[in-house]
Amino acid sequence: MTLTASHAPARSAALVIARVVVDGIRHSLPEHASLFDARATEFVASVLEHDRMNSALGIAAGADAFRQVGVAEYAAGKDLERLSRAYHSSGRAALPVLASLSRQPGAGSSVMDSGVEALLRCADVLIRLSTSAYRAAHTPSVAELRQELLKELLSGRPPAKWAGLAAEAGWVPPARVVAVAAEPGAVRSSFGPEVLADLGGEYPHLLVPDDVEISGVLAGTRAAVGPAVAPAEAAVSLRWARRTLELVRREVIEDGPLVHWSDHLTTHWLFADEVLTSALVTRSLAPIADLPANERTKLAETLDAMLAARGGAPEIAENLGVHPQTVRNRLRRLRVLFGSRLDDPQARLDLRIALRVELLTPEPAGTTTPIRAA
Repeated sequence: MTLTASHAPARSAALVIARVVVDGIRHSLPEHASLFDARATEFVASVLEHDRMNSALGIAAGADAFRQVGVAEYAAGKDLERLSRAYHSSGRAALPVLASLSRQPGAGSSVMDSGVEALLRCADVLIRLSTSAYRAAHTPSVAELRQELLKELLSGRPPAKWAGLAAEAGWVPPARVVAVAAEPGAVRSSFGPEVLADLGGEYPHLLVPDDVEISGVLAGTRAAVGPAVAPAEAAVSLRWARRTLELVRREVIEDGPLVHWSDHLTTHWLFADEVLTSALVTRSLAPIADLPANERTKLAETLDAMLAARGGAPEIAENLGVHPQTVRNRLRRLRVLFGSRLDDPQARLDLRIALRVELLTPEPAGTTTPIRAA
């Protein structure tokens, strides 16, 4: 909604509010105050009266003030956040005036709502004008183009949206890429223009053609590699690389300087929905859940070995490194606890999955030795 003719006197109300907005901008940006003259005020009033930014408004003389301030901020080495704050705060400063106008006889109850919408839209229009001029004044370096390209690729946009940027950045899209997620503090080792990298942020990452030897790309930190995908699917590869790194940090996946997603598919599957997995573990291992920790661990190891074994007690005993009679005693105990579930194929599968999760999940500090794989 806008400040239209139905909210009489619409033009004069828009001008009153526009003057407050422009005065606020002058106050926030005193070094640029001379740019915001009567034409700028007329332009703001026109924006307040229209539903959207159209071409006629865009070429209005008053719009130039907001473009010029964008160029001036760039020339001064400042960022756009300052302008954004100035435009939004000036809009908020106009709210008391809008509230006063809405209380005038015949104004109607919708004036306040429509006026707030108009002020928000106006701030967006002014920001767009300044931003476009700011960016047009800036000639990005190749490094900046490559950073922007990496962001575009990881946003999931189709190739048509970033093909031109790739050409400007000198990046030839390979058939397939892998994402690499690294710990903060990652050190660039050596890589050519085929690799896109952002190593300076909180979550360092790279995009590497899948035929490049990744071990030579990074140094000084652990990293994880996602699946090979088409460039347009780079975000998928990075998501799995980061998930792999997270599981390494949690000690679910064994640590190493370079961990590959593809080497831990079962673990990813088991931990894809941890609420569901936890419920399966709780249900399947309920018969031993309340046993003393040491006994529970020994029975769980024996159960895991039994489910994996092709032979009887001697084979299980050899795998566990204990006496066969010890295994027979444990097997009898397991039969009492689990009963017919040990003979049910579905229950046996659930038990194997639950025990695998137990094996992979780190024990809290101070607890007994984790379950060992058979």
